[in-house]
Amino acid sequence: MRVEHPSATMGRTQLDLLLRLAVAGALVGHGAYGAVLAKASWYGYFAVLGLSESMVEATDLLRIIGGAEIAIGVIVLGFPVPALLLLLAAWKIFTELLRPAAGEPFWEFIERASNMVAPLALLHVRGWPRSLVGWLRT
Repeated sequence: MRVEHPSATMGRTQLDLLLRLAVAGALVGHGAYGAVLAKASWYGYFAVLGLSESMVEATDLLRIIGGAEIAIGVIVLGFPVPALLLLLAAWKIFTELLRPAAGEPFWEFIERASNMVAPLALLHVRGWPRSLVGWLRT
């Protein structure tokens, strides 16, 4: 049995929507860990950046960053601005690299590749902007 390539049977609009959902799902899901669950195991990642547990608690940093990820995840659903997608890919790479920097196996970074690649895939499907103005339009 021959399996066709997804792009042969799926339109660009459907692929665009699926990738928006993937990006939004990753951001809303991870953001909820910080904003709602306040996942204490993340203090080690902040320590890599020189921020103590008490500083993270005093500034409510888990909830602020988590809330921002949730908000940006929702924004991407309606307004997938190319500059935002590129920024999100960089943000996810940066935050996921905190795992091995905090002593976790490098596989923890590799395991989350889809979180880092999905914004770039969405950018590719939508077309890479050819001008500065293009980076700021949906």
